[in-house]
Amino acid sequence: MSAKKSHIWWIAVAMVTLTSATADARIRYRDLRDPNMDYTQKGFQIYAGLGGQSYTIDDDDYDYLDELDSDGSFFFGLALGIDRSISLFFEGNGSEHNTPQGDMTFGYGHFGIKYAPNSGYRHLWQPYGKVSFGGVFLWEDQTRYAMRHRHEDDNGYFGPSVGLALGIDKFIGRRTALFAEVGMLSGQLDTRVINDDDYELADDIAITSGRVQFGLRFRL
Repeated sequence: MSAKKSHIWWIAVAMVTLTSATADARIRYRDLRDPNMDYTQKGFQIYAGLGGQSYTIDDDDYDYLDELDSDGSFFFGLALGIDRSISLFFEGNGSEHNTPQGDMTFGYGHFGIKYAPNSGYRHLWQPYGKVSFGGVFLWEDQTRYAMRHRHEDDNGYFGPSVGLALGIDKFIGRRTALFAEVGMLSGQLDTRVINDDDYELADDIAITSGRVQFGLRFRL
């Protein structure tokens, strides 16, 4: 084989090898970034958890409501990931508290947006932030007022609220993650419910809360 033909042969082999390697790298990169395989927020999710929750009422007329303890709270939600880092969600939370007036249930239902900046392949630990808004409620279960007035139906307060939360997902599978989250809520109780009748309060009741939650998230 002449020197010229030898050079052409080696150039051809090099080009084929380089093309094959580049194509293989592109294929592997696409596989790694496949949203159906990555540890991402994209897709429909369900999650639930347990934790603790407290609330404080800033109103002199309702001091008895902030003397409470909590036996724990239940937390649940549905989310839709619109890309690998951003998801929209609806979630609710409830906890039972004992006050000098009897048992009260405190909770909320919120819509919001969640952002996990490093969501993706190999990022098994994914911190996130959440912003939400919706309604907050404080419901009378077996209070002295309800029993004294024989109110056996709905009795309590509700109003608008906003929330913030920070947390971290720890993926234990491509679609399953453990999470830990701390959050706070601020709202105004502006309506009283007595036996299914709504009454607008003359003065809103300011209410704030803090919570800690641990749970499991699953992406369908």
